[in-house]
Amino acid sequence: MKKHIRALGIDDSYFVPHIPGEVDLIGVVLRAPNYLEGMLRRKIGVDALDSTDSIIDMLNSKYGRQIKVVFLQGITFGGFNIVDIERIWREREVPVIVISRKNPDLRAIEYALRKHFEDWEYRMNLLRKHKIEMIQNGEFEIYVQRAGISMDEARRVISSFTLRGAIPEPLRVAHLIASALHFGESKGKP
Repeated sequence: MKKHIRALGIDDSYFVPHIPGEVDLIGVVLRAPNYLEGMLRRKIGVDALDSTDSIIDMLNSKYGRQIKVVFLQGITFGGFNIVDIERIWREREVPVIVISRKNPDLRAIEYALRKHFEDWEYRMNLLRKHKIEMIQNGEFEIYVQRAGISMDEARRVISSFTLRGAIPEPLRVAHLIASALHFGESKGKP
C-alpha cells in the first residue's frame, strides 16, 4: 500500500445493553498518518445484525473509492451486533482490520450469546471466523482480526496510522466523536 493511504475508522456510541433501540455508528476518514478528511454516521440496532450493512453503506459513500483499509474498534458494535468482516472484504475488496486492546474472552461471549440469542451459533461463528492474533504496536500489545490483508501488511498499516499509544488514529478519533455525541464531551480510551 502507498504511504499516505486513506482509512475508515469505525466505533459506536454509548448504548444501554440488551435494551432495544439504536446506536450511532461513527466513521472517520483519515489520510495517513492523521489528516481528517471526513466523517460518516449511521444508525444500527442494539444487538441486531445490521452493522455489516451499515459499514458497506459507509464504503458506498462519496469517500468509498478512496478508502484503502477499514479499522474497526472491536468486531461487535451496539452490544452483539457482530460485523462480518469477510463479507465486507468480499463485497467491497477493502481490507478490514479489527483492533482490541484486550484479548476477547470467547468463552464468556459464548455464554452470553447462548443466554440471550436464539441465533447464538451464527453469531459465534462470525466471531470465530477469523483468528485473533496478538501483535506489538510500538510498546503496546493489541489484538487483531483481519480480512483481505496479510499480517505483515496489517502491521505496517497499523503502525503508519499510530502516532502515540496503542490505537491507530482513525479509531481514536472515531471513539472521541462517538462518545462526545452521547455525553456532550469525549470520554475514555478507545
